[in-house]
Amino acid sequence: MTARTKGAPPLSHRRLTAKQSLAVVRERLQTYADRGVFRGFSEQAPLAGRHRFRFSWLGVRSLSLDYTPETGTFLFRNLLPGIPARSSLSRDLQGFVAGRSSPRLPPHRRVDRRRARIGCVPSRGAVSVELVATRNHHEYGVNRVVNLAHEIFLYLHTYQPEYMWKHFDAPQE
Repeated sequence: MTARTKGAPPLSHRRLTAKQSLAVVRERLQTYADRGVFRGFSEQAPLAGRHRFRFSWLGVRSLSLDYTPETGTFLFRNLLPGIPARSSLSRDLQGFVAGRSSPRLPPHRRVDRRRARIGCVPSRGAVSVELVATRNHHEYGVNRVVNLAHEIFLYLHTYQPEYMWKHFDAPQE
């Protein structure tokens, strides 16, 4: 061990810089695009420290995922249009999303509260989905926010098909 590395924490315990965490997130999202999960994947110019990634997935409409490396915040902005803030559907979604952190769920489907916080953000008749990754868990965060969005769409297809027909042109079969 050299004097330089003596006493230094292992790499897995070091705090990632904003640049390093952005590279991790960018690489993970590109992997989804390379596998054909996302179509039309692109990154927009950063604005106020937020990096916006756009792609088509889970329908015909383009989705926007904002990422703020300094805070570890991922935001699927206006993921679900046409949901008033005080509606029963909004309350139902908030309960569903909060339940994704339940220890009763299997680990591969659960959002670990020690690694990330999740929630719905109602705004102007739409619902955004937010995940805030804790220190060094940005790769975990990007995987969980993508899985969370997928689970929300599965839930809506099952329990709110009329909403999916109206807003996402889902098949009525």
